[in-house]
Amino acid sequence: MDYAGLDYRNIRFPVDRPLTDAEREACFQQKKARSAPPMDFLSVIGFNSNYIDLVDRWYSIKGFNTWVGALVVLLSIGGCAGIYIALFFSGRTAPLEMVDWIGLSFLTPLFLAMIWGGWWLIRTECGRWTHYPMRLNRKTRQAYFFRQDGSVLAVPWDSLFLALGEAKSPLSGTTYDLRAHVLDADGETVRESFSLGYPSLLGNAESIDKFWAFLQPYMEAEDGVERTWRHLKENTGYLIPVDGRKEGWRWSIVQNYAWTGHWPWLQFIGSPVLGLNAIGRMFAMWTSKVPQWPEEVERENPVEADDPYVLTWRDNGPIGWWELYWPLICTVIGVGGYVGVIGWVVSGLWR
Repeated sequence: MDYAGLDYRNIRFPVDRPLTDAEREACFQQKKARSAPPMDFLSVIGFNSNYIDLVDRWYSIKGFNTWVGALVVLLSIGGCAGIYIALFFSGRTAPLEMVDWIGLSFLTPLFLAMIWGGWWLIRTECGRWTHYPMRLNRKTRQAYFFRQDGSVLAVPWDSLFLALGEAKSPLSGTTYDLRAHVLDADGETVRESFSLGYPSLLGNAESIDKFWAFLQPYMEAEDGVERTWRHLKENTGYLIPVDGRKEGWRWSIVQNYAWTGHWPWLQFIGSPVLGLNAIGRMFAMWTSKVPQWPEEVERENPVEADDPYVLTWRDNGPIGWWELYWPLICTVIGVGGYVGVIGWVVSGLWR
């Protein structure tokens, strides 16, 4: 869907290049606030007076590549098997003609290529990491990014060049994120990039202003800790439950439907797709590893025992009807429709 920057088989944000004029015009300066209502877009894992942990841009949409890839693999295997069964195992008495061999020589590599492509999509999410966390330390002013190969980037917060990032996809259109660039010593060349904030598929350029209005005070304002803590307590309701653990199936349902949370009717109409995405998300999470910060990072980021501003997913309130149970019903309806169709087809074949 919107997997810009996913570093699998060299798909990533462009690096080793100069900053563009558009990035310079749309930059966010660490010391400058934005006059927009703050929004965290359900991106916070943990919070305290020393640091804040955030999820990556691909976390919210995880599951899409898994079910699409699985569908491509299954259809390709089925198509390939159907052709060979029809030609060699169906009791056919006529010998194969030239057109049959031409068809086999063309379709067999095509189906094998589609199987490989489907497996490639599955591997972008499964058997990797459940998420790729980021940590911003307010006191030491260090930023940490858990790379997709399991290594960790540590860079001074004030050295990051922050800009409005854009990505285009045939399925999701133009999406935006808060892009963080690590520059070379010349201050011009981009050596590494990561997405610091992502406002979901429905976000726009103004959404990044809102995310910056949430994040910037924590790192820069004198009362930033209290302001951010109050925002999380009063406006967010939930922190992401992935700190040292995999998300459970309940949260997979909640997260999968969160971006459509204001439109229950859309969740119902979209249940055939959203339901498959929920199943794909659960499978991707189940097969992936939980990221762990290295010991040196944990030593550099202690949590004070008497810190009154500590927040984790354990402080979340109960998940309500419209956050969990209605999406769960939609998932059952959406997936159940496919099960019914498959059962009807199979029963017809056995008649």
